[in-house]
Amino acid sequence: ADNGKRDIELAKAYGCQSPPRLLNRRPLGVDRLEQIFRANAESRLMELFLFHFRLWGTTLEQIFLGTRAYGTIEPANLEAILSTKFQDWSMGPRRKVMFPLFGDGIFTQEGDAWKHSRELLRPQFAHRQYDDLDLFREVVDDLISVLPTRGVVDLQPLFFRLTLDTTTAFLFGDSVHSLQQSDTSSESTFASAFNTAQDLIAKRMRLQDLYWLVGGKKFTSACEDVHRFADQIIDRNLSRKPESSDQAKYVFLDFLEKNTSSRKELRSQIINILVAGRDTTACLMSWTL
Repeated sequence: ADNGKRDIELAKAYGCQSPPRLLNRRPLGVDRLEQIFRANAESRLMELFLFHFRLWGTTLEQIFLGTRAYGTIEPANLEAILSTKFQDWSMGPRRKVMFPLFGDGIFTQEGDAWKHSRELLRPQFAHRQYDDLDLFREVVDDLISVLPTRGVVDLQPLFFRLTLDTTTAFLFGDSVHSLQQSDTSSESTFASAFNTAQDLIAKRMRLQDLYWLVGGKKFTSACEDVHRFADQIIDRNLSRKPESSDQAKYVFLDFLEKNTSSRKELRSQIINILVAGRDTTACLMSWTL
């Protein structure tokens, strides 16, 4: 009730109109949740979202398990949420939903903790770190070498490997070369575990405060596999032989190690930026094609 009153006050203050609400056919919006789960299982979730936006406009309201939620692709709203009014928004249950996989990092923090993590990551976004693009040549060659010469191929799994290779090369100074590995390698185990954990996290997010209904051994095991892979990357790269001063290059992992207080924090930051570099880019490439 208090949130509803506050929403009305904010709407009046900013001259907002009520968005159209998607109609539910079953109590608490269970049918809406089932529709999303089914679309996700059939790999047409984006298609479903775009259908609703085309039908109802750039901002809409819906009810999930009795909880009101909003969806928007309106540029002005996105700018307010992500930039100009960023401090007015909280992540709700997201930290509890995602913490078992991500730990403390930019995807699970708010306030000063988020600002600290953002400052840790800032050096990696400096343009000068990407002046040398030679590493793409080897990774693209690896991608081409594993493409079948005939038939239909699902490119998305290969794009996930490609972006894992480029991300680890940029972040750690050495790629994990997942495109060169067999399907039984640790890189493939990581990819499978991460996809499993991410899928379960998405389901947990949709259940809002009932997120704990999704999880169990499968989720725990997937998170442990991802953590193990991150630890292997850390061990492999921190134990490498130091380069001479005239050959030394900036390696993000070295910077993180010097600016984090524990091995657990280091691993969490690594997982957060691995996800940022691997997942979003691979999805963008897949959606574009």
